[in-house]
Amino acid sequence: MAPSDPFGWVGATIGGKYRLDAVVGEGGFGVVYRGHHLGFDEPVAVKCLKQLGSLAPAERESFQRMLLNEGRLLHRLSRASAGIVQALDTGAAVSPSGEWTPYLVLEWLDGAPLDHDIAARRARGEAARPLAEAVALLAPAAHALEVAHAQGVAHRDIKPANLFLADIGGRRTLKVLDFGIAKVLSELSSMTQAMAETGSALRAFTVHYGAPEQFHHRFGATGPWTDVFALALVLIEVASGNRALLGSDVTQLYIAATDPAFRPSLRGAGVSAPDAVEAVVRRALAVEPRERYRTTGELWGALEAAMASAAASAGAVALAAGSPPAGAAASGLGDTAYAATDAAALGPAGVTGASPGLVAGALPAPAAPAGAPTAPPLTTTRGLTASAPPPGELPPGSPPAAPAAAGAARRRGLLPAVVTAAALAAAAGAGAVAFFQLRAPDPALPARARGGLTAPPVKAPPPPDMVRVPAGRFTMGNAKGGKSERPPHEVTLTRAFDLDRTEVTVAAYQRCVEAGRCTPSGLHGPRATDADVEQRGALCTAADPAKSRHPISCVDQAQAAAYCAFAGKRLPTEAEWELAARGADGREYPWGNEPPGCAHAIVSRPPGQGCGARGKGTQEVGSVKAGASPSGALDMAGNVWEWVADGWDPGVYAKGAQTDPRVPATGSKGVLRGGSWDFSASTAKSTFRLAYDREAGDVSTGFRCARTVD
Repeated sequence: MAPSDPFGWVGATIGGKYRLDAVVGEGGFGVVYRGHHLGFDEPVAVKCLKQLGSLAPAERESFQRMLLNEGRLLHRLSRASAGIVQALDTGAAVSPSGEWTPYLVLEWLDGAPLDHDIAARRARGEAARPLAEAVALLAPAAHALEVAHAQGVAHRDIKPANLFLADIGGRRTLKVLDFGIAKVLSELSSMTQAMAETGSALRAFTVHYGAPEQFHHRFGATGPWTDVFALALVLIEVASGNRALLGSDVTQLYIAATDPAFRPSLRGAGVSAPDAVEAVVRRALAVEPRERYRTTGELWGALEAAMASAAASAGAVALAAGSPPAGAAASGLGDTAYAATDAAALGPAGVTGASPGLVAGALPAPAAPAGAPTAPPLTTTRGLTASAPPPGELPPGSPPAAPAAAGAARRRGLLPAVVTAAALAAAAGAGAVAFFQLRAPDPALPARARGGLTAPPVKAPPPPDMVRVPAGRFTMGNAKGGKSERPPHEVTLTRAFDLDRTEVTVAAYQRCVEAGRCTPSGLHGPRATDADVEQRGALCTAADPAKSRHPISCVDQAQAAAYCAFAGKRLPTEAEWELAARGADGREYPWGNEPPGCAHAIVSRPPGQGCGARGKGTQEVGSVKAGASPSGALDMAGNVWEWVADGWDPGVYAKGAQTDPRVPATGSKGVLRGGSWDFSASTAKSTFRLAYDREAGDVSTGFRCARTVD
């Protein structure tokens, strides 16, 4: 049966330029149409939000502003990463049926959601994938999420239905869906009648992929670490073919997510995994958020390192025995993993009356094997549908969890949530919205299970192109500096980190562009005019083939974060950057307190103080050795400005002593550090802060990357 058209939009034009041709999916809060962009003459996806008729005019206006802001957010994120579905437009219109309809226009994707692929493989008895293939398959999602995390954005609803296997240019790749809409629909909950009726905060998420902090606030706030938890669950499911969290109702799933004595694992799901890989997944699924990896980039970096280490060990053993290492044929898997997936399994399973392609955000249920019982949908407040087990049944291969789970709950008191009638109805197959009404905070969390290690593992030294900066305490800011540098205050960084020894070069950035993971550099930004691009664009370092060893310039904050994710790293925080630049002894410049000479920094100089070639534009990275910082990093003063991960807050220093500070990158401004070739030497001080449009790339904006040392 074809999906319904509750708005009557089929055959009509929305926003004056999008003709809606067919409904391709429907969920609790959204209807997705295949549309046609009349101006560009190409297909688009149009996602219309429903159940908003009860909103008052002021709430409608607020919601429309929120949708517009999230559309801009998604557009910015997708511009920085090809792994995020692109947002093209947003707006609101009155439908032919007379309903107010906010909508979001997305790129049209041919392919299928990952949950359809898993269901189709399961129907053929091929659900499990080799672990290396599963890791390679999900890598684009991990890197796309890292780009968002670097911008201070968490998705909070990662699941196979929101990961889309798209056919683009003859190549299959994974894209993350519903980035902007996830937050919009979550915020919508606060505007509904349910909020007034319960008198308490509502948590909205897909329970089979929920992190402990989503089930109950006593575990802390949601954030990038929430996506880490969900992506680890998805990895287990892709590798095993079965869901990682086991339970037939919300209560059992809550226990499975939060019981420290029961942790989902690859081996527990029947996947053969090396010890190092199992340890990475175990950390990603820690009950307490502070024990997990902070971002998906950190998680995937650790996971790929563990896989490589295990493969090297296996290869050494096999070679010692005189045989080729198992899996040797899988070298280069990152380029071929998608081709190995059976394309026949990736058709539009479960879609009837729709076009051959599936759309970003489409929500049809996956096709079930012939003769299998039909599972009722479990709908979250995001309006996205995830298949639930039939009443009273667990997923295939699951142990009988209810008695053991109930016993664990009695022993540990892990039942602080009261499930409302709506949630119980959903668990019983009524397809209701899964709302949770939460009690007051519970006593302290149960003690963490501890291993029997007698000594911490020895940390590997940094690679030659990075320097190690130990954790510690230092004074951030300068009492004699500008207003935004005051007052000086104590900062504690609790984790060591590695930092690129030099700024990222043109050649390195171009490799990311060629891999399809970065967008080309070029002069751009909200204030950049066509005249600016024409007159100054040639000064971007990538425009000159002779500057491959110069720092990349003309990149914005999101582009910088995308490259770092591609390299398995991240942007440094502002505090990390300053500690690496000046050390803990309070020096003004990386090398000390003396003003920069020609051997220290590449900066703009007054007449009569020229430094030859070093006074005329950027130079090759690391060419001024005397300017090394206490940690050994080069060019932390001059050459190009360097983006950090933080957003701009001119008053953040007035908050006093801080631990691991970071300002969320949510406003229009970001932070540049270190001065550049076209700014005076005074801006090259290690405490100088420059507020700059986060979406702008200019002739002197570059960056370097960091990574946390576990």
